[in-house]
Amino acid sequence: MAKKQKILIFLLLILFLLVLYLIFTSESIKDTANPAEQTKQDSSVLLENDYKLKAEEFFIAYENLIKDNNFTEENIAKLKSGLLSLKVPVKFKELHIKFVLALIRMENYLSQKDEQEKSNSLQTVNQLKADYSWLNN
Repeated sequence: MAKKQKILIFLLLILFLLVLYLIFTSESIKDTANPAEQTKQDSSVLLENDYKLKAEEFFIAYENLIKDNNFTEENIAKLKSGLLSLKVPVKFKELHIKFVLALIRMENYLSQKDEQEKSNSLQTVNQLKADYSWLNN
């Protein structure tokens, strides 16, 4: 019986060591998976910051067109083309779509001379600036 108990204790010890090994290796796997997620988050933050800077430039350009009363179909088309070429983070998709629609409304104003379209465009841009305070810098 003593021999069977020694074998049983030996097998339990091996099982215990195996469980410890699995626990420690699973922790190391979690740690190696985490940096990939971290870099993904870092890249999305970089994309958001880059988009903020570029979108702000487009808003400033749009405001300069308003100040100078320099609305031409060519200027609006150039602004819209530049805006559409941006890579947009998910967080700012709504802002992007609304701004593009505001530019389309301004194009409609220029082609059809519909004052309501101009008013809607200006109102949309003002609302976007109210919703996204970083556009007012």
